[in-house]
Amino acid sequence: MMLFLLALQECNAPDYPNVVHAEDSAFAFVITQKGMEKYIQCGMESAIVFATQMNIPDLDFDLDLGLTKIKFVLSDINFANFHVSKVQVDVPDDNPMSGAALDANIELKLNWKFQQSSYPYVSDQGQGQILISGANLRVVIDILCDFIDCPGHLKVDVHRASLDFNSLQILLSGGSSWIYQSLIDLVINAVQDSICDIISNVLVNGMTGIMNSMLQSNGYYEEYAAYPDIIKDDRFAANTVTKRGYMTVQYSGYIYKFDTLNDQYINRSLLNARTFNKYNKELSFVLSKAGFDNSFYIFHHYHDVYSKPGSFKVVEAPTIDFFNVQAVLNLKIEKEGVQQEIKIAGMPKLRTDVIHNKTGASTHNVTQIFFEFQQYEGEMSLAEEVILWINQVIQHANYQIANTPFMNMSLMDFSLDPIERVVRLVGDNPDECPKI
Repeated sequence: MMLFLLALQECNAPDYPNVVHAEDSAFAFVITQKGMEKYIQCGMESAIVFATQMNIPDLDFDLDLGLTKIKFVLSDINFANFHVSKVQVDVPDDNPMSGAALDANIELKLNWKFQQSSYPYVSDQGQGQILISGANLRVVIDILCDFIDCPGHLKVDVHRASLDFNSLQILLSGGSSWIYQSLIDLVINAVQDSICDIISNVLVNGMTGIMNSMLQSNGYYEEYAAYPDIIKDDRFAANTVTKRGYMTVQYSGYIYKFDTLNDQYINRSLLNARTFNKYNKELSFVLSKAGFDNSFYIFHHYHDVYSKPGSFKVVEAPTIDFFNVQAVLNLKIEKEGVQQEIKIAGMPKLRTDVIHNKTGASTHNVTQIFFEFQQYEGEMSLAEEVILWINQVIQHANYQIANTPFMNMSLMDFSLDPIERVVRLVGDNPDECPKI
């Protein structure tokens, strides 16, 4: 977890020629309060994966028994179990969010050592457990966009507000632990504050990591697997906007050739105003027409993927229009020296791939948004050939979005909005958390 958080603090963004703002956003994500609670619940269930990798410092302390002192050392502390019963999130209007991980049961395993500080210098060692039940952590969550140190990168700041619990037990085993178990109240008094700090740090860091993951925050760009020189600009275009019950995150969403970042097809004039809280669903992705046209331009201009070798050439970058029931792709085709315009119609589709990074050290989920064309206008035989070819190549030359493993994109539905000229992908999170 700590390595993950440190990685987010490094700024390795491409040398983008522009700083984007809300007016430049071609892509947005909306999540409701209920959706956030599901996300964080899943994150807390998964937190043990990260907690077991945390380097927890040893706890050493002296117990004054009057005639002598004994030194206790608790070492090799690690999380064996970490379960949160309930998560609450409050999304107020234009104020920081607050969250609570409630009724957490936590088990830590450890080694213990004992050393008497005076004659006869008795020492012993063994294993132990720390059991915390009914732990409640309440936090305040600030989500801000960095426009100075690393423009377009998200900053998540989780503040510990309070931590309480119903009971804390320490169980010792091995050695002559039955003797030292009688001193356990003294041990608990000595380490209680330190244990509270350990638990709260794990929960706070867990929430921070999950919030970053929830917002698909690599902060910079997303590569295309089949075209590694093409990237989607995943910078955040503005601070998150919280309204009562939901939060909106706006991204650049532009498509670039990695070494030609000044070729910016898209601009503000192509982007319509959008309504973000339109659907009563936990999640909503809002993808603009301009974002799709931008992707068509880049893949056409730099790879000419929509032209079929030996058959026909697409002479201009395709553009798309949205209607109530379908999308229409506008193509200018040249075949055997004759140009004609063809319109092919279809519906958006998706496919989620698990992508490995270049080193193979980690994976992430990327959903490919493309279209499946079936209807057409134009010369029949050529249109049929165009449809077959476009449906094939658009599988990898499309608009893609990064998403977390806590989403099940197959549960989501598409809606075309011809007024705002957007595709909305809307749905709910699964009730059960997937394993990661």
